[in-house]
Amino acid sequence: MIELALNGEPQTIEPASMTELKDCLRRSVPDGHVICRLLVNELEIDESRIEDFALESIRSLDIQTAAPAELAQSSLPETREWIQRICGVLNSISEDYRLGREGEAANRLISVVDALQVLIGLLDAIHESLPEDAGIKPRLEKPWNEAVTDLEASVRGLMEDLEAGDPVRLADRTGYVLPRSLGRFRDVLGEIST
Repeated sequence: MIELALNGEPQTIEPASMTELKDCLRRSVPDGHVICRLLVNELEIDESRIEDFALESIRSLDIQTAAPAELAQSSLPETREWIQRICGVLNSISEDYRLGREGEAANRLISVVDALQVLIGLLDAIHESLPEDAGIKPRLEKPWNEAVTDLEASVRGLMEDLEAGDPVRLADRTGYVLPRSLGRFRDVLGEIST
């Protein structure tokens, strides 16, 4: 027997197999919602890792769900803050390039490029999850697309600058161009919040 709490509503289930448990979880999620938090025996896991547990070892499941638009809306402050932190790191990398610390700058830039890739995926998810009926998505479509185009061009330029190995261009790209591109997204996300 497993104690299941779905969005705070308790119930008891008795699945005969892991397949039956996963089917039960899928059926439990309200239409239009996704699982945003799953705890197995009070341990938070990704939904895909449920099979890491033996069925007989599962005593409790706590599932929190939300509509993707709600998740997108709730992630806006953290996303804007994350953009601000990336811009701070980029400015620091720019300073390293300007002061001749190219090795240190290049090493740190690799992790920023990884963070930018994750950020772009998050921004795409936020954009896709914006509700059409609230008028937000149509109103911000043009500035959003312009910000996407600008950021893509900035990232392409960064890759070209890295290939060329020009520290002056890399300093400019990390100190001005990329932070400006990211700032456009920060501004658009601010518009969504209002």
